[in-house]
Amino acid sequence: MDIIARIKPLYDDLIAIGFPALMENNEFIRIANDTGFTNEYAEAVNEATSKQQTNWLGLIDGISYQDVLAIFLNRLYNADATKLTELLTPAICKCIDFSYFITSINDLKRDIQLLGATKEQLDKVVVAWDEVSKNYYKKVMVLKSLLTSRATGGDGNEEYFQVIRKDLLAHPKLKVHVPEYVQKSNNLYEYWQFIKHHLPYYAERRFFIKDTFEGLVVASLELNGHAPHETHVNEVVQTVNEQYISETWNKALQRMQDDPEAAITSARALVEVVCKHILDSQNQVYDDGLELPKLYKQVASILNLAPDQHTESIFKQILGGCQTVVEGLGALRNKLGDAHGKSRNKVKPSARHAALAVNLAGSMCSFLLQTYDHIQETSPETN
Repeated sequence: MDIIARIKPLYDDLIAIGFPALMENNEFIRIANDTGFTNEYAEAVNEATSKQQTNWLGLIDGISYQDVLAIFLNRLYNADATKLTELLTPAICKCIDFSYFITSINDLKRDIQLLGATKEQLDKVVVAWDEVSKNYYKKVMVLKSLLTSRATGGDGNEEYFQVIRKDLLAHPKLKVHVPEYVQKSNNLYEYWQFIKHHLPYYAERRFFIKDTFEGLVVASLELNGHAPHETHVNEVVQTVNEQYISETWNKALQRMQDDPEAAITSARALVEVVCKHILDSQNQVYDDGLELPKLYKQVASILNLAPDQHTESIFKQILGGCQTVVEGLGALRNKLGDAHGKSRNKVKPSARHAALAVNLAGSMCSFLLQTYDHIQETSPETN
């Protein structure tokens, strides 16, 4: 996607902090309404959508929010370059809070300053960053998640490890609770050498990390002004099971006649909840704002449901169909759901569109959860 050269550095900065994921979130609609760029956003979504190919449902396939961002920035800049940073500052501040983790905003601060940001606007961005950087509970959970992922066959983000480890060891109230193996590991390679030699099985590693992080989690919560029982110290999350899927499924079906747009958005949200539940249960690292098709692919890989994990043509065909269903749900929601700003030309969905989305979502979620439960019951974890 072409972007004006003058704003290309800012575009790259916004990609780095996860801005496209915020644009896909309902919160961005509220920011757009409050700030006054709703039309530019809706037009950017429509233009990006018009350039995509249709899928097997005859709907737009996999809208790219990086493309939406490029079009959106171009439109704002062409409309009034002097107001670009004024309009974007509230959204940037929200994105900093929304993002999974950001190690630095130095490049972002420099580039919006070069585009004419005022001291007041820069101060707002810095304040938003300072608030996030003081959230030690979030840092602890990110560190715990990436260490668990690295210990169980996944990747680890070296930059995150270095930044968070340094911050925790520099804080006198938290340093004493940092596990000894984290203190002694100067990088993820050294951590990996330790964990693979001392604990040969995945299950052992998960329990070990959970146990050794307990004191640090509690200390970080107390530091941020929360009592342990008020948050996730015990990692109690919403129960996602067959009953939850069935109840959510039925609620969405009940809404499809009176409010098909909301039913379509609920269908997509149900798949996202189940995917994140599986990833959380496996202590997998993922971007909270990850687009649904990418989120599903990560889950499918864990559950051995990715088409490229099989050689038999029938299984590849069926599993490829599952992947296409999820991509279709995302496309259906993008085109007919209520999660984005609407233009005058937006197609209004009917109950049949909603019924398709809701029933596809319910079936896929039930299949994913049953597959996950079966694997947990029958497959021992080894390194």
